[in-house]
Amino acid sequence: MTVYFLVTRYLKDEDFPDSTTDVTAVGAEALGEILGMPADELYDVYPLKQEHAERVRRLTGIALDLEKYEYFLETEAE
Repeated sequence: MTVYFLVTRYLKDEDFPDSTTDVTAVGAEALGEILGMPADELYDVYPLKQEHAERVRRLTGIALDLEKYEYFLETEAE
C-alpha cells in the first residue's frame, strides 16, 4: 500500500477544494512533527492552522493564506 500526503486548500465556507498539492516527498516523519503526532498515526484529514504555517512553508514551499483559505493535510492510500 502506498500512502500519499496532500495539502488541500478550500476557499472559506466552500465545500470543494480550490487546489491540492502532493507533499509526499516531505516525508511522514516531518509531517507528523508539524502536527505533533507519530508518523504511523497519520491516516486522516488534519486542519492546518497558524501554528503550523511556518513549518509548512519551510518544508513544502506552500504559504498558508489563512485569511482567505482553509488548509488540510490529507492522507490518501492506494
